[in-house]
Amino acid sequence: MSSAEVFISRIFFICFFALNVSLSEAQITSPTANFSDTLNYPVFPAADKYFVFHSTVPGSQVQGTLLATPPYGTPGFDFSWSQYDTSINAFDPPFFTELGVATSTVDNLAAGCYQVHITAVDLDTVFRAWVFSNDPNVEVEKDQDGKIKPYKFTCDYLILNGIADADTIIYFDLANGNSVNLPNGMTFEWTSDDPDYEIFGSDRYLDLIIYNSPPSSRPPTSDTRFTLTAVDSFGLSRADDVLYETVHVKAEFSVFVEDEEDPGVWTEQENPTGEAPLEVRLINLSENGIEFHWTLVDSAKTGDEESEIITESMEDSVEYTYYTPGRYYPTLLAYSEAGCVDSFPLVTRIEIQVEPSELKAPNVFTPNGDGVNDIFLVQAKSLKAFRITIFSRSGRKVYEYEQTDEKFEWEGWDGTIQGKGENFANPGVYYYVIEALGWDAERYRGHPPYKGFVYLYREVE
Repeated sequence: MSSAEVFISRIFFICFFALNVSLSEAQITSPTANFSDTLNYPVFPAADKYFVFHSTVPGSQVQGTLLATPPYGTPGFDFSWSQYDTSINAFDPPFFTELGVATSTVDNLAAGCYQVHITAVDLDTVFRAWVFSNDPNVEVEKDQDGKIKPYKFTCDYLILNGIADADTIIYFDLANGNSVNLPNGMTFEWTSDDPDYEIFGSDRYLDLIIYNSPPSSRPPTSDTRFTLTAVDSFGLSRADDVLYETVHVKAEFSVFVEDEEDPGVWTEQENPTGEAPLEVRLINLSENGIEFHWTLVDSAKTGDEESEIITESMEDSVEYTYYTPGRYYPTLLAYSEAGCVDSFPLVTRIEIQVEPSELKAPNVFTPNGDGVNDIFLVQAKSLKAFRITIFSRSGRKVYEYEQTDEKFEWEGWDGTIQGKGENFANPGVYYYVIEALGWDAERYRGHPPYKGFVYLYREVE
């Protein structure tokens, strides 16, 4: 091969390489498309760009825009645009031509395939691109006022019905004219205007039934706007909403008990325990109720107070005293204006335990003012009546205390005559007699530890 032939071969290779690199980098673009990618044909041996244009108003079609840029060549290009005709499986004659320009833009394009023929003194090439208009349908069933239809809810359930249909986008194989569906799907989710309200199955069911089955789920107890939001494969998000004017009610209360060490201060306790008489305060935490039925005594128990109470305001708290030791399980029924009812608690019962009566007496105390064991004090719980008499060894009554029909509050004997804190009783052995009655009808009297001796020991300086 001569040197001239070698030179020409090198030039041809360089031009061919540059042409292929430029052709691979060159493309039709769109300044207004919302999404773009490349599609393949089942038969036609090529891959072409496509551009998706989102409809801003449901039910409307969006016109597309394409921009052609030459891959290389001397400026002053001619552009000839034509559209693919599906009826003949060929491109129609050009509908737009521009001569001697650097780039070419066509707009107001309906869905379809477009081809541009670009020529110059050193360029002759063709590019193709598809234009698609995207208009999915997302809709929530509702009445003319934008509310959930009345037959879609009862006291037992609430039904949300939604539609989320992706737009069907079709292109055609340029080899045989057969239609092909461009893959497109939708993800969706139900939400509400209450950020704390959890919707079970919100991203799994378009037709969503919210059963009133606490604690798993329940329809909202306040007026709520539900929104169905769906997003298709091309990133287009659509939403529709509906208003639910609730008929449902939620029953709930909390239990408070007065602090024994700080009277007047009430603290919340989930399962309070205390001695009789045990006073509790029930705070109504219900939602959307207009009438409330309280049952405060277990069916197997009886009390001294009326155990069935009806209130008509959520602002009303209920105070109740349990006198008889035992375990009690208060319940609440709440009714809505529409007649729906809810009970609390449903699963885990709230237990109020009134402790059984108890009485124990010590046999020694040391009233010397050191703050340790200075008082002769019995260990007692749930006592309804209490009487104690203390005698000296000679039989002289040195102290007496009696309490009936009140909560046991005896503060003990301080070792002085009649407990007046003036004349100290002499150290030695004293005899006590106790008679007591528990709120559970248990009687405490007679043999030790309710009758016996206590030793008063006081150091003398």
